[in-house]
Amino acid sequence: MEQEWLRERHQLFVKNIVKDFFECYAFFKDLKEHVCRHGVRYDGLDFWVGTEEKRGRLWILKDLCHLIWSDSESAIKDSDGVMFDWMIGAIFHEAMKLKENAYMIERYRNTFPDKAAAILNGTGTKVVQEFFDEMTHEARRSISRIDWLFEHAQGHLLQVMKGERSNPLLVRFLLEWHERSKEGVIDFLGHGPEMLLNTLFGKGFDRAYCLAGESYLEGGWFIEAREAFGKALQINPHCSEAKKGLEFLEKRVRELTAVVGREIKKNSHSPSHDSPL
Repeated sequence: MEQEWLRERHQLFVKNIVKDFFECYAFFKDLKEHVCRHGVRYDGLDFWVGTEEKRGRLWILKDLCHLIWSDSESAIKDSDGVMFDWMIGAIFHEAMKLKENAYMIERYRNTFPDKAAAILNGTGTKVVQEFFDEMTHEARRSISRIDWLFEHAQGHLLQVMKGERSNPLLVRFLLEWHERSKEGVIDFLGHGPEMLLNTLFGKGFDRAYCLAGESYLEGGWFIEAREAFGKALQINPHCSEAKKGLEFLEKRVRELTAVVGREIKKNSHSPSHDSPL
């Protein structure tokens, strides 16, 4: 029953994994830049990592990866997925250590040394300072290790996405990500969204828009379906899939319009409930 439940939700889970990875990586890039310019910070780490009571985005990503790629069958069928799962787990482990160190640094670095000096008459100040220096050094090491893991995790995730090219939910997310590319979304493997889509679908990626259009059409999102097929034709004016998709869409709209028209006509000729017999 559990395997059937996972299969039914596989496409959604993979799309969520990619989405959460992008969001987690974007947060980390911002954190890394802040550490380089201003030093270690705690702000946002509690939300990013989370707690047992309220899991953060990275925690949710880790659990979702483990759900998809934790069994022995996955290790045989999808080695890239298993490696990606391991790397996300390692990132989470380092992030937990970073969170604790960042909390100690931010909570006590401006107050504890002075208090310790007053209490110990200065004899413990050096020990306290060395302790905070070591925590700061370890936090920066965690940043470096997380950075290394994120860089390598991207390669395995790319292979996972190549195996999911027919996943309409993932394709729709990637295309929406591409549309938002001017809003400063992160690069993937050093390239922007268009390069990733070209890698997955070939130059032009009109096939991706066709797949998205078919998914929108199946869900009854006619406006979105028309836009997707239209973008496929902008990329490739000879795309037969897009032309067939638009033809089917127009046929479906005409059928629904006819049904609605018949219902309106039927109701307009029906006697009202309060009319005399």
